[in-house]
Amino acid sequence: MKKSDIQKEKILKAAQDLFAEKGFEATTTREINRTVGISDGSLYYYFPDGKKQILDMIVEKGMVHREKSISQVTIKVESLADLEQQIMDIYDSICEIFSDEDGYRAFMITIRERAILSNEQSKWISQVLTRIKQLLMTSIDTIKSQIRISADDVSTLADLIIAILQRSIYEELLIKNKKTIGLDVKEATIAQVHLFIKLISK
Repeated sequence: MKKSDIQKEKILKAAQDLFAEKGFEATTTREINRTVGISDGSLYYYFPDGKKQILDMIVEKGMVHREKSISQVTIKVESLADLEQQIMDIYDSICEIFSDEDGYRAFMITIRERAILSNEQSKWISQVLTRIKQLLMTSIDTIKSQIRISADDVSTLADLIIAILQRSIYEELLIKNKKTIGLDVKEATIAQVHLFIKLISK
């Protein structure tokens, strides 16, 4: 890695810590410079558009990381048991993202600063959910003869599964402001998914 790239990473890391702690608006470029140990104004050499460019990079890196984690869920679904396993693999992948400090901070910054994100960046927030839904719909479609719903309801079923997963994640991270998803919450979510699978089976 080039020296300039190392310095850029240091600036990104310092800014991410400050944005997570104080918020984007309350953080000054001077604070970022001092945290990194560079002279005032040096930040603009690496990021000509200043704080907003740094925020954009944090948001983008976080989204790429989350999408990559979800894309690694590659179970072939041939039964309801396989579908349940796929759902739990997706949930585990999401929990793993937030167990990483950088992953957690990037997510929280993206959510808290969404009012100043561009339309394209705002789409990124729902992009992971869209990918999960597409994955689930494909899986559900392959075993539709084993479940008690019509083909017209596959999309709604995928939405309900996502809602179960979303609730535990958002409640822990956003409402309770915890940095990790606790074991008790994971166990409760597993039980809810298991019951849901039982309810839709023929």
